[in-house]
Amino acid sequence: MAASGEASDPRLNTLEQTLEAFQENARQLGVIASDFQPKSQDALNQKLQTLVSGLQELDHMKNSLGDVKIPLELLDYLDQGKNPQLYTKEVIDRTLAKNQQVNGKIELYKKFRATLLKELSEEMPHETMRYRSIREKAGDPSGSMPNDK
Repeated sequence: MAASGEASDPRLNTLEQTLEAFQENARQLGVIASDFQPKSQDALNQKLQTLVSGLQELDHMKNSLGDVKIPLELLDYLDQGKNPQLYTKEVIDRTLAKNQQVNGKIELYKKFRATLLKELSEEMPHETMRYRSIREKAGDPSGSMPNDK
């Protein structure tokens, strides 16, 4: 799951290892059960006990992972058999698109502010100069309001 060298929560690493061991044990149990012979009863019992122990271990781990949030949409992806990295890529793509949209709006407001100040300085030069001087005293040489940024 986690790429090597990636900083990660040790609890998640432990969970990943426990789940991998549980999955491997379940696979081995399936192999034994699918080709069951009376002489493999002890191995079957051992695998069943290991499976139950794995479930108990996972149950104990759930309390330490209560603060980990997993998007329901990600679980839907997994239920559909899709790669969880595809979900991550789509979320990043949506975030980038939204970021570009917001940056476009910011640029639009900056242009509007500049045009507005230009037009106001032509129509009301005295008031505009007074406004800019107040803004400069407030530490904003661009003449914009602090909340405009």
